[in-house]
Amino acid sequence: MSGGKGYIQIKNVTKIFARNDLATTLTALSDVSIDIQPGEFVSIVGASGCGKSTLLRIIAGLETPTHGGAFCDGKRIEEPSARRGLVSQDPTLFPWLNVWDNVAFGLKAEGKYQEKKESISKLLQLIGLEEFPKSYPHQLSGGMSQRVSLIRALANEPDVLLLDEPLGALDAFTRMNIQDELINLWKQRGTTMILITHDVDEAIYLSNRIIVMSPRPGRIMKELKLDMYHPRNRGASEFVDYRNQILKLLHFADEEVTEYYL
Repeated sequence: MSGGKGYIQIKNVTKIFARNDLATTLTALSDVSIDIQPGEFVSIVGASGCGKSTLLRIIAGLETPTHGGAFCDGKRIEEPSARRGLVSQDPTLFPWLNVWDNVAFGLKAEGKYQEKKESISKLLQLIGLEEFPKSYPHQLSGGMSQRVSLIRALANEPDVLLLDEPLGALDAFTRMNIQDELINLWKQRGTTMILITHDVDEAIYLSNRIIVMSPRPGRIMKELKLDMYHPRNRGASEFVDYRNQILKLLHFADEEVTEYYL
């Protein structure tokens, strides 16, 4: 989908952290291997502390594996790159810049603003913010701010977009709306998407494939390939079947669950 770019390989990655007293260690990830094809939308779910955010930071180039390696298009990941955009739960917008200038910031830093500025208008329209280019972060709702973060990451046309629970702090209605916008962006751009989420329904709604991780140390328990068309019906039997499979893997199947968070 993305011209062959955005191929991520995780090869036998183990990550060990030294504790504060330096006398003991904590193994966050143990021998994790994943192949993510160009243009895939992959979600990673698991209990808190299972190392899924650590894995995303390794792909982003913000952490270094203790053993093994992470690769993008065959090249070992050793540092952050504009080719791998990162969106976190906190929008982290520059408060002194308006929406347009926040989105344009990376393009200006790389000297690409003049050739790419038309894409900003298109992205603002696609994400429903075409009427707010001159608004400042303090004038935006949480959902609007998160939309700005998404298109700021996409403005540089990365081959891979890394999403670290970007919708976790939003109310359910806003979250579902942005999920639909994220799908539209993915379909139009063909960008490889890797999502960390605690929301099982969100993972099923968005992804081609879901990777379920074990509690710490994080290992791959199972990979589920989702053979469903978009837009997906959250109440469909197939959707519910996937949900039950994942909850069973994570030992929630026999519990009364009203919200599907891990």
